[in-house]
Amino acid sequence: MAKGKKTCKILKDIRKQIAEENDIQLITEECTYKGDCRGTCPRCEAEVRYLERELEKRQRLGKVAVFAGMSLGTMISAASCDTTEPFSKKEPLAGDVTTEVMVPPQPVDPDTVIEEPLMGIVPWYHNVFFFDEETYDSLLKDLFVYPDMEKLTVIKGKLPYEHLGDGSECNTLEKLVAETREFSAPSYPGGEQQMLKDIAEGLKGKVINGRYKGVMEVAFNVTPEGNVETVKIENGLNVNLDAAVIALFEQMKWNPARYKLENGDSSVFECRCIQKIAFPLK
Repeated sequence: MAKGKKTCKILKDIRKQIAEENDIQLITEECTYKGDCRGTCPRCEAEVRYLERELEKRQRLGKVAVFAGMSLGTMISAASCDTTEPFSKKEPLAGDVTTEVMVPPQPVDPDTVIEEPLMGIVPWYHNVFFFDEETYDSLLKDLFVYPDMEKLTVIKGKLPYEHLGDGSECNTLEKLVAETREFSAPSYPGGEQQMLKDIAEGLKGKVINGRYKGVMEVAFNVTPEGNVETVKIENGLNVNLDAAVIALFEQMKWNPARYKLENGDSSVFECRCIQKIAFPLK
């Protein structure tokens, strides 16, 4: 095997081991490049950046980052993909031990945060932009897409933006919007009709659907993980019905909101929405 290809395979195997040791889901793709290479490429670096961010999230939550069977120096080399000589994780350097790093959780500043280098990798810049209904109407509305959700309204949210590599920042919401191709609103798997069917099924035995008539408005947050939180009935029809619908929404799993940049990158973000539900359900 050519030197570059061998280096690439070793680095990929080490990233897999790091992910497994820290319970991080890392999906890797086999390289289809023909011929020898430098041992790294944009796809490899994307895996490194993803792994770096996931480790950093664990540390912010105060979780233990485990690098079993590897020295911290080997870990840095593996993550940086900057290797001039092949090395093997099966033959650790002298003094290698299982290393555990405990970092206490740090408060997150909603403004621009310039992170310190993690594991010897380049700094990355993380902004979180908050928008309200007025900002949405004036700046974001034309870019939002609603897949199969006719009665869903976005009322506010927060947009994360990360940029690595060249050290540039996106420090305004306007700049982020200028680089964005579209925003996708949260959606229920299977669409709005499937959501209504699931609600009707969930209400069986708890309330009598035909007893209520009118339009309910349910406000809720869809997290980047697709969880539904902070559910509130904005326009209720009955105390018992409202409580039953809140309980159903809190158990739901949605597709999170997402924005796509012109360069092809994308990111999920937290979004607060209002869903209108007409009773009786049909």
